[in-house]
Amino acid sequence: MAGLITVDDTNTDQPQQQPEAEQVQDSAFRLSEHQLQLALASAERKLAEARLQIAELEALLEELPDIFERKFEQRLQPVLERQERLLDDNADLRQQIQMLAPMPGEVRLRFNPAAAQASSTPALPQLPSRPAVRRLGLAADRRSPRAA
Repeated sequence: MAGLITVDDTNTDQPQQQPEAEQVQDSAFRLSEHQLQLALASAERKLAEARLQIAELEALLEELPDIFERKFEQRLQPVLERQERLLDDNADLRQQIQMLAPMPGEVRLRFNPAAAQASSTPALPQLPSRPAVRRLGLAADRRSPRAA
């Protein structure tokens, strides 16, 4: 009867296979559980890094108006200095004009260089005259075929 397989023999074979299948499933479950734990830890680490980066960006965002204000003041400073110099120059020139302007009722004679040369008094140096401004746009229009 050794060659005959009975129902009892097949039943005894199956319980030996089931624990192996369960072990494979259990190890696969443990493996996937381990992978899930690693993935969870990685996701938590990335979340912590993202939160830290968000905190840094929020701090920078709070500083942004001050940064813009400082940058604006740096760029505005030379303009303000130039304006101050121009105002000082303007005040000096106005003062010179007031000093040189005739007082009400005062009569001033004009300087005549030809008469000064005739007399032996030294003449004041002549200032160069302002060069004539050329208007190229008008001359070009006159030469163009449309103008004809």
